[in-house]
Amino acid sequence: MHVGEYMTAESWGIGFLWVVELVLVFWALRVAQFFVYRMGRVVRDPLVPIDVPVAVILPVKGADASTRANIEKLLNQKYPRVRFIFSVQSAQDAVCPVIHSLIEQYPDKNIRMVIAGDTAHRSQKIHNQLAAVGQTTVEDRFLAFIDADASPSPHWLHALLIPLTYPHISATTGYRFYVPQQQSAANGVLSASNAIVAAMLGPYRRTVAWGGSMAMSRERFFSFGIYDAWQNALSDDYVLSYQVKKHAGERIHFVPQCMVASPADMSWGTLLEFAIRQYRITRCCATRLWLTATAGGLVYFTALVMAVLLTIHPIGVWSHGPYRWCPPGVLVLVWGGSAIRGWFLMQAGTILLPDHKSAIKGCWLWFTLLFPVVLAFNLVCLLLAGLGKTVTWRGITYKMIGRNQTQIVPSKLSL
Repeated sequence: MHVGEYMTAESWGIGFLWVVELVLVFWALRVAQFFVYRMGRVVRDPLVPIDVPVAVILPVKGADASTRANIEKLLNQKYPRVRFIFSVQSAQDAVCPVIHSLIEQYPDKNIRMVIAGDTAHRSQKIHNQLAAVGQTTVEDRFLAFIDADASPSPHWLHALLIPLTYPHISATTGYRFYVPQQQSAANGVLSASNAIVAAMLGPYRRTVAWGGSMAMSRERFFSFGIYDAWQNALSDDYVLSYQVKKHAGERIHFVPQCMVASPADMSWGTLLEFAIRQYRITRCCATRLWLTATAGGLVYFTALVMAVLLTIHPIGVWSHGPYRWCPPGVLVLVWGGSAIRGWFLMQAGTILLPDHKSAIKGCWLWFTLLFPVVLAFNLVCLLLAGLGKTVTWRGITYKMIGRNQTQIVPSKLSL
């Protein structure tokens, strides 16, 4: 009697799970391969000359080791008609002396600093951004937003604005690539896990804006209701993306040249806190996206663990005839496919940030052989993100009620 006749419903279930697993692995591999291919092609395209006035808004709180250097790179953009609005929480913020010093150092630049004050019902970042937007006029045709920990290339702003000259594109976005400041396991996992998200910024239907590098016309910013939607929100980018996609035919365009380097220098504790916060915000503002990512991770590791266990100790039908080769075969394909996927993502980082090539390649192990470990870390953070509604961000604790509703949680010191 053929061994296949002994296949139980449980065996068929395991086999079907492995098929789904392999489909997910090779789909993700294709996404990563397309990402690195597109990077190499697009970054070689020359930038079309444009000369449209833009206000660049930088919300900032505190001063890190790289803050001054990042702002200087922003001020040295190769773009003709730009003014800069730096928005801070208070005049006592540690970053204020840095900004005053840069205003003196660059007297030819159009720089304004805005004191936003304390937030009461939205994130401090959005509070700062809204204060800066309030300083813009109709003469500022475009609004561009960037984070203080982003290190932009000289042509970042130019590349970010070009697609906005096409009528079907409402907003543009770049993204970050974490560059390890020192080679450590936590920094390697951070860089590799963040690259997974970067690879998803592809076709229009799934692209969302990233608040650290995004732009749109000032007219659409108000007409699409983004200014109003931000009034009680926590996440600037998810809310902006939602408001844009509410309008049929309007698109968010990912600009590969606008990938910015962000320093990766975290311990395991700060990395875990950061990742859970990011995924918890995603769960609140883009629930479907969080559910899809979590479900995909659960399928991946359920099938992977079964393949490992049945390779070590095959039982039932998996220990007979041709079926005995199935578990180790699945294990090799899944692990190998994941490693190749990670290698593609690492290559994309070196193409987009050639000045940081050696630092990115320094954590090659996490991008290749240990990439399944990175995926496991991501899944743990996704699951933990589902256990609460509060996040602590730059010293302020927020409770997320909904996409457009946020509460400030008083600190124990103020009680």
